[in-house]
Amino acid sequence: MSDDTPSPAIDATSAAPDRDPSGRVAALPSRRGAIAAIAVGAALLPGAGKALAHGPVDAIAFDGFPIFDPRSVVQKVVALVPDRGRDLAQAWSTKLFGNSWLYAAAGQYATFDEVADNALRYAADAMGLVLSAADRRTLVAAYSGLDAWPDVRPALQTLRGAGIRLAFLSNLGEATLRANMARNGLDTLFDHVLSTDRVRAFKPSPKAYAMALEAFGLPKSRIGFAAFGGWDAAGAAWFGYRTAWVNRLGVPLERLGPGPAVVGSDMTAVLRLAALA
Repeated sequence: MSDDTPSPAIDATSAAPDRDPSGRVAALPSRRGAIAAIAVGAALLPGAGKALAHGPVDAIAFDGFPIFDPRSVVQKVVALVPDRGRDLAQAWSTKLFGNSWLYAAAGQYATFDEVADNALRYAADAMGLVLSAADRRTLVAAYSGLDAWPDVRPALQTLRGAGIRLAFLSNLGEATLRANMARNGLDTLFDHVLSTDRVRAFKPSPKAYAMALEAFGLPKSRIGFAAFGGWDAAGAAWFGYRTAWVNRLGVPLERLGPGPAVVGSDMTAVLRLAALA
């Protein structure tokens, strides 16, 4: 049995860009130079030596939430149920993702919207709350009306400018992903929109992660993955992708090996995975 203690990850938040005396940001190092610099400290980084020693990635697949901020869903729940909305939102989220993992483990499938609706009904029943079908539709539809995090567009443009191909690889439905892309003007920045509906298997099923291999036509060693949840970072790393955990909510590192190659609180983690920061 492997050791479940993760190695320490590269902390992308600790590496702010240098500035010259005038306050301007100094030029970023080349990708080759950045890889060499990272390799010097590989013994101290959580799987980073293994993850980055083979050169930069040529493509990166993203979970939906490093790109789109899901906190507005909580706000809509609170607006609908002011006194107990935060508790309901937490119970809903816990049940939603727990059920998606149960589907994956059992080899079963339903769409994200179906799983979300069923989880919401369960959470409301457990709390003794009454939600109408219209209320539930409004809350599930909130996942199609998310705003991008402020740092997303410049980071994606940097990746595209470096010739890195991009895709979504998400448990969200394709229609939901495309609605959020259109809402935020990100349509032209992604080469592929890969929903688990295609293979009828939620992450962390290997069938879900494997979609990027076919879409990009690249081996695992040339593909990076950007995760929002620690469980997703673990799943992608187990599958064999070099993984950046964009830990925007500052939650603890999952005690699962091998762990992500890079950890940070924003898109700098992804740029570091691509040796662009």
